Amino acid sequence: MSEKTNLWANIFVLAAGIILICLHNDISLLNWMVMFVGAMCAIPGLIGVISGISRSAKNRSTGISIPSSLGMLVIGIIMLLCPTPFVAIFVYVLAALLIICGLVQVWSLAVEFRPFRMPLWLYILPVLVIATGVIIICSPLRDVETTFTLVAGIAMIVSAVNGLFIAMAVYNSNKVNV
Repeated sequence: MSEKTNLWANIFVLAAGIILICLHNDISLLNWMVMFVGAMCAIPGLIGVISGISRSAKNRSTGISIPSSLGMLVIGIIMLLCPTPFVAIFVYVLAALLIICGLVQVWSLAVEFRPFRMPLWLYILPVLVIATGVIIICSPLRDVETTFTLVAGIAMIVSAVNGLFIAMAVYNSNKVNV
């Protein structure tokens, strides 16, 4: 990832973490998050169905875009109308994303910046983010739903701040070596 993309990604993760912490007492927050994801599925699905129908009317060719767009539209509408069954899936997917984010940061510290030796304290926060994801996955769902947004928000802030520290360490080491 480029330095600007990495910076923006960390800023967005930081903002999302702050929002999760500020709204962690809202009982319906996870339902609203699922509904948001449902809208993000339904809108492209609707656009794909409309463009696929108009394209097939002109070209008389049917492709795989219409069935897949229709599937996205249906899943998005179901998530919008009935988000509760998707909350459990959503929680576990976000926990898996925490694990992946921590693993990517550990990998980037160990391999990606190989000519530079990163300080060991930069490895602590990604390992804690990985542990948070594992704990969320291993916990019963009814216990997780009440604390998930707070724990995930803290983990997202920690991950973003550590990413910014890594970016500063790389920038400073590039500056010294030039």
